[in-house]
Amino acid sequence: MTKLNISTVKYLLKQYRSDISKVKGLLDKRRLRLRKVHSDFLLNEDTLNQWAHLSLKQRAKMFHRTFPEVRISTTTLWRLYKKNGVRFKYIQKIKKFIDFNNQEYRRLFMRMTELLAEAKKDNIPVVFLDEAVFTFNTFKTKSWAPSYKSIVVRDFAIRINTQAFIGAISLEAGMVDYAIHPKSIKTDEFKAFLEKLSAGFNGKPFAVFLDNLSVHKTNLSKDVFKALNITPIFNIPYSPQFNGIESYFSLLKAEYKGLLLS
Repeated sequence: MTKLNISTVKYLLKQYRSDISKVKGLLDKRRLRLRKVHSDFLLNEDTLNQWAHLSLKQRAKMFHRTFPEVRISTTTLWRLYKKNGVRFKYIQKIKKFIDFNNQEYRRLFMRMTELLAEAKKDNIPVVFLDEAVFTFNTFKTKSWAPSYKSIVVRDFAIRINTQAFIGAISLEAGMVDYAIHPKSIKTDEFKAFLEKLSAGFNGKPFAVFLDNLSVHKTNLSKDVFKALNITPIFNIPYSPQFNGIESYFSLLKAEYKGLLLS
């Protein structure tokens, strides 16, 4: 039996590499790298939206189905996301998709922007108004904990009564005014808050940007708007992103959730 020595092994390995490299494309490293077309596909907004429910592992499989010639690992995908500013975030939910090509929504949008432009032109203050409800469920549901253990909180210690918050902010003054009521904001509470706002402006005219909540459009509310010289500017349905107070409420709720556990 012929014994193998180091020189023979090195020769055989060299010969093997030489032979296998002749097989076209087998060791073509470019086939294993992400090209621009691959990166563009992975970072495309449509792809990210369609894959919103998928984990990194599932995304790697879906990518391979689209581009069979390339396989990627979860680490590669994570690095690509990190490099291009794609972060792990909460999904933004919307109640209804608004098609601004729809003539009715377009009309509402144009009316909204016209009223805001008129208020700015006439130097009339604009306040952004909204309501939020705080209940027992308004507290943090996730927290950092050791592996295989959970943080335990006695719910009776943080159980609170339902409270409704109505507030108004402006770009110039920040928080203009607010009020807290049990349960929910009804027409009488809304009327009282408008009167309080009007007193803060010394009875001078101002505009209120608000959503389409039923209490905002009752006959009593319409009479109050007229009596107090308030111009109501109604937001487009299902479009909270246009109301600046929504960002404030998200900060307020985050702070409130932390205080419940402190």
